[in-house]
Amino acid sequence: MIHMKSVLREKRFSERKGNPVNRNTRLFLLAMAALLAVQLSVLIFYGNKKAGFHEDELYTYYSSNKTAGLFVNDRQWMDCKELANEFVVLPGEQFRYSVVRQMQSWDVHPPFYYYIFHTASSLSLGVFSKWTGIAVNLIAYVLSYILLAWGAYMAAQDKQAMLLSFLTCLAWGFGSAVISGVMFIRMYQWLTVFVLLCMDLHLRAVKKRDFRAAAFLLPVCLTVFCGFLTQYYYIIFHFFLGAGFCFWLLKNRKMKELISYGAACGLGFCGAVVYYPASMSHIFRGYRGTEAVSEFGDASNTIERLRFFYGLFEDYMTNGALSLWLLALCLLAVTTGYLRKRGRIAASGAGINASAGLLLFACAGYFFTVSKTALLLGETSNRYQLPIYGILIFLLICGMWRLLWGLAESFQNGAGDGRSGKDTGEAENAGRTRGLLAGAFVLAILLTNGLALKEGRVFFLYEEEKEVMEFVEENRESPVAVFYNDDSPDNIWRLSDELMKYEKVYLASQGNPEPLSEEEILESRRLLVYVADYEGQEECVYRLLESAPYLESCQIAARKGLWTLYELS
Repeated sequence: MIHMKSVLREKRFSERKGNPVNRNTRLFLLAMAALLAVQLSVLIFYGNKKAGFHEDELYTYYSSNKTAGLFVNDRQWMDCKELANEFVVLPGEQFRYSVVRQMQSWDVHPPFYYYIFHTASSLSLGVFSKWTGIAVNLIAYVLSYILLAWGAYMAAQDKQAMLLSFLTCLAWGFGSAVISGVMFIRMYQWLTVFVLLCMDLHLRAVKKRDFRAAAFLLPVCLTVFCGFLTQYYYIIFHFFLGAGFCFWLLKNRKMKELISYGAACGLGFCGAVVYYPASMSHIFRGYRGTEAVSEFGDASNTIERLRFFYGLFEDYMTNGALSLWLLALCLLAVTTGYLRKRGRIAASGAGINASAGLLLFACAGYFFTVSKTALLLGETSNRYQLPIYGILIFLLICGMWRLLWGLAESFQNGAGDGRSGKDTGEAENAGRTRGLLAGAFVLAILLTNGLALKEGRVFFLYEEEKEVMEFVEENRESPVAVFYNDDSPDNIWRLSDELMKYEKVYLASQGNPEPLSEEEILESRRLLVYVADYEGQEECVYRLLESAPYLESCQIAARKGLWTLYELS
């Protein structure tokens, strides 16, 4: 008995000290933590460079933190302090989630992301800062990183799982589209969280055959609820992943699990609709919903739209190298298929496992559906496909790795000699080959992403507005007039980050031909004038110059979106 305890103690000690599995796991976790730290540093670097806002980002602040509402009144002064109050949480307005929900019901979005953003704003009372939105996205990025690493590890299902997980996160996190997604203060980074969580739950169920309520069904139900209430595109991904998962259950004759799974998904979806009934009108009657249905039903635009979104992924995640990757995959697949038929490569490990097949089906369905329905907004349309970019990167890297590794093993072990490669010499050769191949992948990934970042492919930074904001800061006490277009007065709020720097601004309609009578404007010797870029834009400036006796010259100080800023003196 004493001898047995001694043996067990020695065994546990040796496992703690020298077990290569434990050592590899520790090294893997350390490498993943170091990679995450580096990528967060890069994100903070780009966050510092962000100097302006997309109009949708300003809407995030407003719709999450509104106090009284924004109104445009012709020939009236607007207190810019009151304007700023509409974009921040004031004392006594913390955690007003019912107002947030109501605001989103009037628009076309679900409320969950705005709950998160309002919470962050409630913890930083009265502060309007880009870092509020970036911090919310950084939290989502860390969660996405962990979920992607876990999912890639489970989907790989072989001895190279740790390496493939690391390579996937390396390529994904340094992708310019992913960095841009963190810089974009909207819900898409949080949509990525729930898409990847959905993926991981299904991969775990397939891998471990664990369909218990606590381990799978309840988390799936909650993920459907939260994902749908974050962005409606979530349901597209879950639909295709769920369809593939149901087919897998049927194939394995798990009818009880299939029924339970369908009930869990249905409960999560119905619960979300009951909680937020505006979702159905948003999808089926809202302007975005009707546009999406119309575009999806138009077969003539299919090739054009698929080519557009393919180009976005190629340019902003592979720096133009995607076509080369796919060509290389095809050539390698043909080569390994030929060698396998000739008996020079073992058939073991060939083909696509169930996890990879599920991911491939889900991504193909999501990519096609979103490509058909999303808005075409240039590079910024990356946001719609952002949730699956990490999965697509994994599929590319995993496919390339397995094909290359299969060829390397065939050359290493000899042609068809049947050796297993378990002796010491072959193990050393395999390790050396694995290291060289991994180094080549790391070098290719860093080179590709590094060149993309050097070329300035990160967007949503608006660095050109840094000088404009400096100009505004220097002239914050100057009188300011804003001439808006009657057909789109809401475009004034695209200037909010600038206007809130002034003490007050004078609002005037471009369509009102009556001369200005405001003495403070007419008697000023220096005046800043924002004019909407519509027909008659210059006439507003000329009329003002004629009415103001002390103003003689005019020059353009800046341009922003649909506005031009003039300096009159």
